[in-house]
Amino acid sequence: MDIPPFNRLILLILIACTPLPVWAQTTTTEKPSAPASPNSNLKPLVNLNGGTQSLSVSESQDTFRYTLGAGDNIKIEVFNVPELSGNQTIAPDGTINISLIGAVKLEGLGLDEANALLREKLNPFLVRNIVNISLISPRPLNIAIVGEVNRPVPRFLTYVGTTGLGSKAATLTRALESAAGITQRADISNIQISRRDGTLGRRIIKVNLQNLLEKGDISQDVRILDGDSILVPPLSQASASQPRTVSNSTFSPDTFTIQVAIVGEVNRVGPQTLVYSRNGVVPTGLTGATTAAGTASGGGLVTLSRALQSANGVTEIADIRNVQISRLNDKGQRTIVKTNLLDLITKADLSQDITLTDGDLITVPRLEKTNPTEYLQVAKATFSPTVITVQVVGEAVRPSPIQMRPNSSFTEAISFAGGLTNDADWRAVELYRVNPDGSIMRRNLIADLNLPLNEESNPGLRDRDVIVVRPSFGSSLLNSATRFLGNIVTPFSLVNNLFR
Repeated sequence: MDIPPFNRLILLILIACTPLPVWAQTTTTEKPSAPASPNSNLKPLVNLNGGTQSLSVSESQDTFRYTLGAGDNIKIEVFNVPELSGNQTIAPDGTINISLIGAVKLEGLGLDEANALLREKLNPFLVRNIVNISLISPRPLNIAIVGEVNRPVPRFLTYVGTTGLGSKAATLTRALESAAGITQRADISNIQISRRDGTLGRRIIKVNLQNLLEKGDISQDVRILDGDSILVPPLSQASASQPRTVSNSTFSPDTFTIQVAIVGEVNRVGPQTLVYSRNGVVPTGLTGATTAAGTASGGGLVTLSRALQSANGVTEIADIRNVQISRLNDKGQRTIVKTNLLDLITKADLSQDITLTDGDLITVPRLEKTNPTEYLQVAKATFSPTVITVQVVGEAVRPSPIQMRPNSSFTEAISFAGGLTNDADWRAVELYRVNPDGSIMRRNLIADLNLPLNEESNPGLRDRDVIVVRPSFGSSLLNSATRFLGNIVTPFSLVNNLFR
């Protein structure tokens, strides 16, 4: 069909202006971004979590909903009706008083529910029903804290500040601080909060504060509501102890005192009072104490080694492999915890230095057979006495009791006594020692000051050792002859003096 040129032009214009579906579709191909060139100012992406500790924050177990109660200070605003507006404090019966409608009970309601209730009550009297209730200052919360806290009693917990819900909220950690902190036996990984849940009664919220300390899980620091009851259970195992990070937390006390009893092979048996101080230095009572071995710096835990220090250290016949701690468990029964302090000083096994709790009974048994090699190691420990007393008698320049550091050598004692006199028999000096079974051990030693410390020829000394330095044979013979001649000459001297 022959189309005139004019019509053909009109047809082409129509086709060009028609929005066909196919022409309207576009395809976009997303090209991968090219890596940054070496000269680029962009930093390459790195894996921030690879091989390092990361935060782990879980969803909160509790949806915070503040409920009004007696003592709350609220502000009521009724649009364009100043006579009904103003500040009010909820009465002990849980009500407020509005002039047009009388007493309205708000106790147990949230702010949104209280707003709805007032709008409903005031609706017959208002042209424009615009009512708003805001909290000015919250009431003290009446809560109970029981279990492993230092002051387990009901208490009031207040919000910090006076700006309503914008103030510092009352949280679980603040509640524990108000109870003077947790004890050394508290299991902070299994804290339970009993909370009122409307018509459903009460529900239990379980909290793990260990995750707060180790992983920064702030959701574990649950906000406390009025009427909450908090239980801090004890550690399930008697031998278990808190991680050292717990003692540095804000809900651990800055200072506390425990009393333990120590019996057996220590220098001072009986009850011992141990004081923990986060910010100070507390002396242990160790005789001859020094900063290195006799004091416990701030931040240190109340451990078994500190208790032994306060008892003036262990004796030389103490069996530190089998120290026993009698402790009350969560059922009120005593269980025995055994520890090997030799592993503490030889293998640096800190798990053997058990953290003590109030009421622990410590027994240090006696060795059945002494081991000189082990005693050399024990004498250097911080829970050994800092000084021992050795008696030097006989032919010494200064025969007297001498105080020395533990495991000092035999020749050191001779030197401390000023050395030997000219009449001393240095080849046969006697050492006397009391054995664990009560018998007396006697050894003959050579007082050679050049000898090194050696158990055979120059042994280390122990507390209450006695060194006897006798005169030599020649000196004894000369002294005997002198005394004999003196006895003969003396009578003639007396007679001669009479006839003068």
